[in-house]
Amino acid sequence: METRTHYNKVSVIGLGQMGKKMAQMYVAAGFDVHVWNRNPNKAEGLKNVKIAESAEAAILENILIIICVYDNDATREILSSVSDTKIFAGKTILNLTTGSPAEVEQIETMINQYQGHYLNGAIQAAPDQMGLPDTTILMAGDSVIFEKFKPALNVLGGNIKHLNTKAAASPAMDLATLTWLYGAYVGLMYGVKLCQAFGLKLDDYGTTIGQIAPGFVDFFKHEIGEIDRDHWEITQSPLSISVSATRRIADTLKDLPVAQEFPQIIASILRQADSRGLAAKELAAIIKVIETPA
Repeated sequence: METRTHYNKVSVIGLGQMGKKMAQMYVAAGFDVHVWNRNPNKAEGLKNVKIAESAEAAILENILIIICVYDNDATREILSSVSDTKIFAGKTILNLTTGSPAEVEQIETMINQYQGHYLNGAIQAAPDQMGLPDTTILMAGDSVIFEKFKPALNVLGGNIKHLNTKAAASPAMDLATLTWLYGAYVGLMYGVKLCQAFGLKLDDYGTTIGQIAPGFVDFFKHEIGEIDRDHWEITQSPLSISVSATRRIADTLKDLPVAQEFPQIIASILRQADSRGLAAKELAAIIKVIETPA
């Protein structure tokens, strides 16, 4: 029968900046911490941890094993290096390595075949932002196992979100949020070029972005809700307004020395929506242009 001491023990495999930070946090929280890294010198400076001689030894020591390495090729290599796969039985592998849904599905299958439990997490923070009330980690996998280790996971941050019982859900959500982030960031850079071209202060641009951003976040959430409800009638923003707005953006940037692909593709998506008769619908209806027919 498991004792409560199991829940105050953890092995951390991978001692990059994030792995090292997590090991330190668990030590500070009073956990018995074992660590392992391919390069043992990475453990230098860590206090009050036990250094395992191998990944297999680190897995053998505890029932909760956190892996945070460079990529999932390294994760699979580490897991495959275990000579006695029976040691995975009853263990929980929490993989916090950044990767794709397909990679995570492969690792989940491997661990399940070994009679272990698998959780996958996507960290939405830098090492220095770990452990804060708003630190977000997107988790997926067995919900019973997640709840079992939730107190231990709360050491890492105050916003540990369990998304789905399929482990691939966490990298999928990670990619979804990054798609939004990079799309917005590229748009931000084009905005910089517009400001520079027309003599606007970049400080004013940054201030204005900060002032309008909260309202737009609420608007984005509303639009996602409209898609989820399969509701396309106008509630906030007629698509027609954005047809002309994106055309103005593309036309103005055409006269500037910037790459033209980004503004043109945005204008093209709205133009296609207009040609499909969606101008009198809510802006969210552009999803119908983005998705391809089955």
